[in-house]
Amino acid sequence: MKIRGQYSKLSPLTPLFVSIGLAISALPFRMYQFFNLTEVVDGFTFYKKEDASIIIMYVLCALAVIVPSLLTVLAKNIPASKSPYKKNKLLAIATFIFAGGIVLDVAKAASSFITNSRGLLEQGMFIFSSINQDQMPLLLEAVFGVFAAIYMIVFGMSYLTGQTTYSKYKFLAITPLFWSMSRMVLRFLTKISYVRVFDLLLELFMIAGMMVALLAFARICTGLSNKGSMRNFFAAGTVSIFFAMVANIPRLIMLVTANGSVISNSRFSLSLCDIGFALFVAAYIINAVKSATENDNNEYAVEEEHTEDDMATDDNFLSE
Repeated sequence: MKIRGQYSKLSPLTPLFVSIGLAISALPFRMYQFFNLTEVVDGFTFYKKEDASIIIMYVLCALAVIVPSLLTVLAKNIPASKSPYKKNKLLAIATFIFAGGIVLDVAKAASSFITNSRGLLEQGMFIFSSINQDQMPLLLEAVFGVFAAIYMIVFGMSYLTGQTTYSKYKFLAITPLFWSMSRMVLRFLTKISYVRVFDLLLELFMIAGMMVALLAFARICTGLSNKGSMRNFFAAGTVSIFFAMVANIPRLIMLVTANGSVISNSRFSLSLCDIGFALFVAAYIINAVKSATENDNNEYAVEEEHTEDDMATDDNFLSE
């Protein structure tokens, strides 16, 4: 039985609202855990005892993966897999915030790589012997992060001018994905219990969603193999928003309330690039839906003029 795109009355914004709602519901439990259940050991935030809130958090995480994804599959009116070209200051600002977060992440990764390399040199080891285990992902994270930040700045500028400048840089469009992949590899190389270090588990799910969303984003921007990409972006992006909020907003609150000792020594602490990504995804989805609603008739006319070859790489506007 086919269920994909069968519900025309289901708003394409519903998955976004559900994801944000679940994140808001999870935040009090996460804050309770920070104040009562966690401790820092060897730079990581561990659970120090069992508690019902841990089970509740796992349930909310499962719902955050299943429900937005399912709603995205069921919704019929998902916009076509192409970025609207009109000016949009909100999307531009969100994109610049994301780009700024990537720059900070690059600085952090480069600093860690250089510090580790100096330590090896002091031990009399050859500099390139440091490019192993977590050192290689750190280096790649810094390198691809530079290009990813450049592309996101170009993308943001395009929405300030109303032009499609970003679509010309097909290689740069894929670098945000490579940047996120490097971050994922770095976390998988962390030899620790993902169950006890709940922050790390949140980040793994968050980056997994980020990778899928950024791959779909690259396909949409370049127009290459982009069939179904907007639906994939909606699904993975909304899932990633939940984990980005639950992982980072409590950290931010703890720092603001002078309780940073709970997270300050953690290897994976507050990440502004993840918060920026959540803002970018939300702004991108809202802009896509708004543009689709405003240009419904024009979009249908364009779709009717497509050849069979064109349709092989593009989506029907309201019935993917």
